Amino acid sequence: MSRSASSTSNRHLAHLSIVERGKLAAIAGNHDMALECYRTGLRMAQSLSAPGPFARHYTDCILDSLERAGRLEPALSLCESASRELSEIPSPNPLQRRDHATLLLRQALLLLRLGREKDADLRLAESIALARPGRLPLAEEIQGWRARALTLTPERLDEAQARHGYYTVRRDTLRPDLARISETRVDHCAFSRHHEVTPPRS
Repeated sequence: MSRSASSTSNRHLAHLSIVERGKLAAIAGNHDMALECYRTGLRMAQSLSAPGPFARHYTDCILDSLERAGRLEPALSLCESASRELSEIPSPNPLQRRDHATLLLRQALLLLRLGREKDADLRLAESIALARPGRLPLAEEIQGWRARALTLTPERLDEAQARHGYYTVRRDTLRPDLARISETRVDHCAFSRHHEVTPPRS
């Protein structure tokens, strides 16, 4: 690796490691700590003008913890905001289309949990159309359940999400070695729990 490439990589290690600490906290069930880490990491990445995929990944982590903690309305609001950002890109690339479709699917699941079935049906249809058939099996499975008028309990949704690897933050994707890199104490990070995160363009 060239010196310039190594320098570029090293300057992103701080926010990467803080976010990884957040993932460890989320897996342990401490979503308040996880959200502190994710939002701090996201602000650091934005201050460094980090490539878009960093911000998208960190936003997904935030959405995971909001949803797992039962904070459905804030999760839906952030999800809608991020989705609007992607919808405004004139000629999205395949990754941006995939990201947008995934956000629409997440909106649908949040809406179902909030009891807004008709809105959820619209988002499911939009996500499948944007991703193209066969690309979002979870969306298609839930759409099929809705078409058969099945009762979608929280437990049934939980099972489907786990089976399809819906969440970004999972035990099998953790990097504890990366979490140890940062010497920053997360609890000392300047952070407001009500900080509004700017949704990223991928």
